[in-house]
Amino acid sequence: MEQTETRIRSILSHLTPTSLLETVNTSAVAAADTNQTAAAVSAPPIIDKQRTQISKWDKDEFRDFLEVNAAYKPVRAKLNELLRDPLFAPVYNMTVEQWRELTLQRAVKVIRSGLISISEFNRDPMKYLISMETINMSDSSLSVKLGVHFSLFGNAVLNLGTEKHHLKYLKDIDTWKLPGCFGMTELGHGSNVQGVETTATYDKDTQEFIINTPSDSAQKFWIGNAALHGQACSVFAQLYIGGVHYGVHVFVVPIRNPDGSIAENVRIMDNGHKLGLQGVDNGRIWFNNKRIPRDNLLNKFGDVQPDGTYVTSIPSKTKRFGSMVAPLVGGRVLIASSALYATKMALIIATRFATNRRQFGNKNQEIPIIQYLTHQRRLFPLIAATVAYNFPINHLKLIYCEPNKTAQNVKDVHVWASGIKAVVTWHKTHTLQTVRECCGGQGFSSFNQIPALKSDLEIDMTYEGDNHVLLQQVSRYLLVELQKGRYNVTLSNHGSKIYNADFQLHCLKWKESHLVQTLSTKIMTALDQGRGLEYSWNDNLDLVTALGKAHIERITLETFQASIKKASLNIQPALELCRNLFFSTKVVDDLGFYLCNDGMTQETAVKVQESINLLCGDMLPHALDLVNSFDVPEQYIHAPIAKADYIQEFRYGLQRKY
Repeated sequence: MEQTETRIRSILSHLTPTSLLETVNTSAVAAADTNQTAAAVSAPPIIDKQRTQISKWDKDEFRDFLEVNAAYKPVRAKLNELLRDPLFAPVYNMTVEQWRELTLQRAVKVIRSGLISISEFNRDPMKYLISMETINMSDSSLSVKLGVHFSLFGNAVLNLGTEKHHLKYLKDIDTWKLPGCFGMTELGHGSNVQGVETTATYDKDTQEFIINTPSDSAQKFWIGNAALHGQACSVFAQLYIGGVHYGVHVFVVPIRNPDGSIAENVRIMDNGHKLGLQGVDNGRIWFNNKRIPRDNLLNKFGDVQPDGTYVTSIPSKTKRFGSMVAPLVGGRVLIASSALYATKMALIIATRFATNRRQFGNKNQEIPIIQYLTHQRRLFPLIAATVAYNFPINHLKLIYCEPNKTAQNVKDVHVWASGIKAVVTWHKTHTLQTVRECCGGQGFSSFNQIPALKSDLEIDMTYEGDNHVLLQQVSRYLLVELQKGRYNVTLSNHGSKIYNADFQLHCLKWKESHLVQTLSTKIMTALDQGRGLEYSWNDNLDLVTALGKAHIERITLETFQASIKKASLNIQPALELCRNLFFSTKVVDDLGFYLCNDGMTQETAVKVQESINLLCGDMLPHALDLVNSFDVPEQYIHAPIAKADYIQEFRYGLQRKY
């Protein structure tokens, strides 16, 4: 027994080498506002000469490089100043009613500042996107409440309506005189908007539309701003004229009177307590022969003349519907961008805490937990991926904000927005869960921000399109491109230069190509066997989802590398480190696919697998600087564990209430 204990002690001494303990710099703590470098430790020896080594790099330039457009810094600065008002300070332990009241006060404060306007949605969409993602860093409920009012209700009036609607509604939308909500989702229909049950029947005798909820499954459900504050709703309904069905159209329907009372022939109920976003008053709406004027039809793509004649420049119901929902893609752009900022905030908090939090080691010199490989393997790939996703999102913003879009631009925006929204919100959710665990019990405290980010942003993966459904849209596009001969197939993928950008791109392109060809073959075979397209598609939804994700991973690496080529030598090494770790992690996550389909030799697969530990070692001395160089204003990081001395933050008798 004594010999066994001696042997265990010997093994443990090797697991905690003296050389590691001696290299810990006990004075290196996370000074958030000075970008102080993390505790310096000896990185693992360099084995592969292909790996880019980092010595010094420009943190301020790195931060600027992540910004989509430096010209909009004043926009963010003005909002940052407004959001320093005590009204926006963190508050905890509120009831749902208190949350909603505070969110309303904050919304009115922002609107009255004049810093956000629905008219800017088209005139300067980049300004609008940057404004909303900044607000989301301060308060997710506020961002969603304003987003429902401006991005959804206001955007519907702006881009589905015509001049008469603009003159009648836009000024009141901009001033909150007409608080709005967005009536698309029903209890029985969410993603399948073309299948909504609400009806709008034209009465030519009175020149009115009669809005009806024909069943309980047709009730408008999860409608933001509906439970308390909304006065008008942009309602998606099936249009009928003289018994003829003309497909889904959108109508402005009053749901409350100016005094706040519920409008005649409208019923509203509260959706009640939710997982998060307690400040948003989600509600349910029913219509019982609710009559509205003919002019309340948002008629940009289809109109009804006084005598009941239907006129449109797009005869096809499906194409007309596509034109109606196309302007709403901006919501997906904003969700993806805001999700990435939430991810950055969480990683800032977790990495600073990991640098300061000490556990195990010598009695008087415990080791910062960031030194442990298990911690690095959890955090560092997430940091690398967050940097990587910054660039396709920036590209998406640019093509979305392009003033004179071509048909291809419009298609690209739709495909990119659908796929990136899905992949980045999943990345955000995985990151938030991981950092919650990495911060231990502190990650469970609301004061440390992570729980609020987790609960408030959980809905990202569902609203504005369920992620799995969105990836189907991406895959459908790729199949069409393949069938039309516009998809360039990558046939083989053998090579071993795992830190070479061309090899990395070839690798991800091969995976995408293999998936699109396999999916196409399976569907065509099923069709040849007499199975319908709907059934053959459903039988291969696993491949459909995998293909959508593979496409986004490929374009992420592609845009990332294109950006690295434009970067100065001051920051290229830091960017390349993130690119290498992003690539290795994505390949290892799906290593079975590569090996099973002869997409990579076993020797190369082993190299990629082993590279993650090496790259984590390379990132260790720079991880804190990387997250501190994220483009997140310091005012939004108020977690005690993100402070330079988190123990001091929790001393007994401290006036701050935790």
